[in-house]
Amino acid sequence: MKGCKICGIKDLDTLNFIISHPYPPEFIGFICNYKKSSRYVEVEKLNELLAIDKHKSNFVAVLVKPDPDEDILEKIKHLPFDYYQIYDSTPDEIKKIKQKYNKKIITALTVSNQDDINK
Repeated sequence: MKGCKICGIKDLDTLNFIISHPYPPEFIGFICNYKKSSRYVEVEKLNELLAIDKHKSNFVAVLVKPDPDEDILEKIKHLPFDYYQIYDSTPDEIKKIKQKYNKKIITALTVSNQDDINK
C-alpha cells in the first residue's frame, strides 16, 4: 500500500496486524490530542503502542491545533514519531513546532474559498 496512511490505531492487535502485513502502509496515524475522537489515544497508551518495531512504516502523531508550547507536544516528544500531522494551525504555529521539535510535518489544509487559498 505505497503512500497509504491508516489512521486512528488504538490497540496493539491492530497495530501488529498492519505492521506485519506483507504490504504494510507507509504511514500509521495516532490521534494524540483530540479527545472528542473515538480514536483518541492517551499518552500512556501511546507509550505502550509505540514500543513496537514499526518495520517499514512511519508513525504519525495526529494533532489538532496544538499550541507550540502545549503540554501534549512535550509529553510525546520522546516517542518515535516520524511525522506530526497538524490540523487547524497557522503557518507560523507550524513553523514554531517544526523548529522546536524537529519533526517532519504533514499539514492538513481546509479550503472552502479563495480566502483560504490566499492564507
